[in-house]
Amino acid sequence: MGKKMDVVKKFWAKVERRSDNECWPWKGSFDKDGYGQIWDGNIGKMLRSHRLSAQIHHGEITGIVCHSCDNPSCCNPAHLFYGTSADNVADKIAKERQARGEKQGHSKLTEEQVAEIRKRADESYKTLTDEFNICPSTVYRIWNGDAWKHSHSRAR
Repeated sequence: MGKKMDVVKKFWAKVERRSDNECWPWKGSFDKDGYGQIWDGNIGKMLRSHRLSAQIHHGEITGIVCHSCDNPSCCNPAHLFYGTSADNVADKIAKERQARGEKQGHSKLTEEQVAEIRKRADESYKTLTDEFNICPSTVYRIWNGDAWKHSHSRAR
């Protein structure tokens, strides 16, 4: 139990505790994803600070630890809840935090190009596929609102 208390003491030394409704920022080191991290010598590995906070305050971790505040450095137990990956994705979608369109990294098109394709709905697929270097099904999906749903302007 002594070693477990050591990591808890280290945890509290690196948390800026504020009011119950505010985020409690982590003041230690961070991992590549922006989550606080702390070394637990008892088990010989790094732990994410928000997961340790959830375990301290909510008991054994069941699933993943999600942030209602969407702040990866927050350790406030009132902002943390246990869920599944599906819960986390649903939360992200509900809050419109997922990358879409040109921001998601795999898109060949920009928002402006999609708007242009929608404006030119009277042209042939061949003209647009050649000009934008995309396949006909992409043009079809853009015209019909099946692709780039988040873009607001629709030609049809």
